[in-house]
Amino acid sequence: MVTDDIFRLSATIAQERDGAFMNDETALRRKTATLTRMLNLQGTIGMFGHVSVRVPGTDRVLLSPGGGTDKATVQPDDVFVFDLDGNILHHPGGLIPLEWRIHTRIHRDRPECMCIAHLHPRHATVLGIAGHDIVPVFLHGSFLHGGVPTWDNPRLVVNDEQAADLSRALGDKIAVQMRGHGSVVVGESAEAAFFGCTFLEENACKQLEAEIIGGAIALSADEARDCCASTYNPRLFNLLWSYYERKVALPAATATVTASQP
Repeated sequence: MVTDDIFRLSATIAQERDGAFMNDETALRRKTATLTRMLNLQGTIGMFGHVSVRVPGTDRVLLSPGGGTDKATVQPDDVFVFDLDGNILHHPGGLIPLEWRIHTRIHRDRPECMCIAHLHPRHATVLGIAGHDIVPVFLHGSFLHGGVPTWDNPRLVVNDEQAADLSRALGDKIAVQMRGHGSVVVGESAEAAFFGCTFLEENACKQLEAEIIGGAIALSADEARDCCASTYNPRLFNLLWSYYERKVALPAATATVTASQP
């Protein structure tokens, strides 16, 4: 009798655990699709960009679809599932992002980062082409005060060596420029990464325009630190996310196929 009770209790715990996993991944699929749509609205993800969200406590990485997919209409069902070794755990159809190794490698090297975005933002990319470092020049760009390194390679990231080299260039920073190509932005959450994506490009735009008309004045170290303390935080992350989410809202009910946890 006691054994039966223990068995039933163990089964209940396992069901609750599996149910929580499924619910988490379902919500994160929606978040991945929403992030893709919002970056499309901003014009920074382009045709070939992609984003990933890691399922906490697992090696599962949710990855938005590759080139050829209309980023404005991405659905949760369009999201791929990889593991950190690059194995595809769920293939929804469509094109696999060619540079998926960006995500698996950086998620492996930076386990604190739950979200990674590979973008092709116009102004940030132009600064990289011109050999100009991105420096914080306004309030919401102050989070860049730690520096934005450059991966000095315009090629596609299509092998393990390139992915590892890009990850080394990023180091412990929030963003890295890919000269003549684009950028990568990471965050502790999808909301934090979206904030970084949004204001990396806005800062680059203001910096570039200021350079054209006479020179950009970078924030001092003290200014950047103080401004960052008041703007780079979960309250602002959530406000920004909510503002854009309303513009690209997914349908209220979306059927989602979730692969089983290995």
